[in-house]
Amino acid sequence: MRFPPDVSFDEPRPRGITLTALILVALCIPGSQVIASQFGAENRLGMLAAAPVLAFELFALWKYWNGSEWARVLVLAVSLLNVAGALSSLFERNAGMLRLMGDPLRVFQLAVACFLLYYLNTRPVRVWFSHAPSSADLVSQQLEGRLCTMVRLSGEKEWVLSFEHDAELTLECPWRLMMDDNMAFASISEQEASVDEAEPRRLLQNLRVKSMRVPPGSSDLVLDFEMGIELQTWSEGPQSRWEYSDQSLIVTADSVTMKPGSSDGDSGAAPS
Repeated sequence: MRFPPDVSFDEPRPRGITLTALILVALCIPGSQVIASQFGAENRLGMLAAAPVLAFELFALWKYWNGSEWARVLVLAVSLLNVAGALSSLFERNAGMLRLMGDPLRVFQLAVACFLLYYLNTRPVRVWFSHAPSSADLVSQQLEGRLCTMVRLSGEKEWVLSFEHDAELTLECPWRLMMDDNMAFASISEQEASVDEAEPRRLLQNLRVKSMRVPPGSSDLVLDFEMGIELQTWSEGPQSRWEYSDQSLIVTADSVTMKPGSSDGDSGAAPS
């Protein structure tokens, strides 16, 4: 699935990326000292040899902190080499285990390498490095600034919000409209047997979407309209969901599907 090059999606940096980057920067210093020591502690040749290596390591870690995929792969490769080197030393003669345990820095490096091999392959981290847009990102990009042209009830519990340029947001979940911190409308009412669709139409029709967001750890949708009106959805089971569609794609709370004949031409899925 391809996306236009001028579209960017700013995902928050995982906390572990900053922490591991700082640890790896600290571990670069002893490594450079080892390189310099090969030429003698006071030899300028050793300093000249260590300087470019240290500079490249710091550059790679800076790119790692900024989310470059090649830097993630490089960190994984170095971590794998560290683990392989430590395992090979265990099978050496002359008490390889004792020699390894007698070097606290080596043990710490091994622990960090093992953690990185796991952490950098977790799904949230891989998605962040790949800069893949989530379903919420795509809906936000498509809906912000669009005019709501119609609100209608389709069936007993399915609501459809139509927007300009043939876009639709289908709500198969409970939702409500908030205005000045007061509830102006709710799709589920305990007082009324049926819900009047004229009220949400009056509130939303001819208003533009200002912003859209999905709270972290959920698939609930929050739309901010003009006039200070906020649409909030929530789930009440696996059958409760929302779906956005237009001429090129269909987005649900947990997947993305490109329609046949769209400019991208591929199909794929992105986590919310």
